[in-house]
Amino acid sequence: MKNFKAILAATTAVSTILSAAAWAEETCSAYPQAASEKIESVDLEKTFGAVPAPTKPLHVVYVTKTLINEFWQDVAAGVKDEAAKYEGITVDVQAAKDESSQIEQLNLAQTVLSQKPDILLLSPQSDSNLVPVIEAAKAANIPTVIIDDARTPGASSYIGTDQISIGAKAADFLNSLFPDGGKVAQIEGAAGSPNARMRIQGFVDQLKTYPKLELVASQPGNWDRMTALNATSTILRDHPDLVGVYANNDGMALGVFEAVKSANAKVAVVGTDGIRDAKRSIGDKEMAATVAEFPFEEGQLGVQVGLRLLGCQAVPAWVVSPQAVITAENLADFPDPLKK
Repeated sequence: MKNFKAILAATTAVSTILSAAAWAEETCSAYPQAASEKIESVDLEKTFGAVPAPTKPLHVVYVTKTLINEFWQDVAAGVKDEAAKYEGITVDVQAAKDESSQIEQLNLAQTVLSQKPDILLLSPQSDSNLVPVIEAAKAANIPTVIIDDARTPGASSYIGTDQISIGAKAADFLNSLFPDGGKVAQIEGAAGSPNARMRIQGFVDQLKTYPKLELVASQPGNWDRMTALNATSTILRDHPDLVGVYANNDGMALGVFEAVKSANAKVAVVGTDGIRDAKRSIGDKEMAATVAEFPFEEGQLGVQVGLRLLGCQAVPAWVVSPQAVITAENLADFPDPLKK
């Protein structure tokens, strides 16, 4: 109830700020009616042509979930990298202290919106906490592009991969390791995260197609490495014959591996995201795999989609970004984008 009241109050506050501002008249809507509901990111140029270059200095703001997590650091790096390719684009990155500070993130977004950015990039902590800012930005015709996790109604466009498929791929991978079956567990992300809900759903539903794999536990890890470590330690005590664990992100997967190592157990650990630490762990034959998203590239896409919207291109509501299962066998195919 506290969160609801705070968000409601913020709606009024943001609307007041924007109604008092003198916004430049736009030539087209930053919230277009697209010909389709979604498009693969690789098809953007084929469908719409080149990214329109800015014709004036632009201020791009990215409000992310947190900068503690390497994934969101890489998204921010991608935003800055893409913006640097164009003359006259300045970038401001703001982040909440952690991934559960929804009101803090809302306040940050409210503040930056009052500064009248040309493009607003957002990675919301839930699918509702930044609704007031998105509604106010829409009224001011400022394009809002959601980058990963909490796809929020009303935004111009959402950039993210198919999260249900990510969970399903984790189940497929464990089945490929253990075709004769065994006990597996899952460490879940934060309850308010749409990505967590969909990854959980994809993993559980796909496991049902492999009756020899038994899901014996699915415990919350809340995107936190230590919470995941402790949850895994408990699961291992209850199920010492566990063969595999899927964690909804790589930070938790690294905690899972620490618990497995401490218990001197042989358990295949699968994460999600493809962060650098996870790839190092896979290279060291610790984690077995990660079902990777590509955060740096998603940050780049955020700027590109924002420019396309300013250029009056009717980008669909969902730009589907890639995913891949990274293992020791194909690790060399996925170099660190920050090491150019």
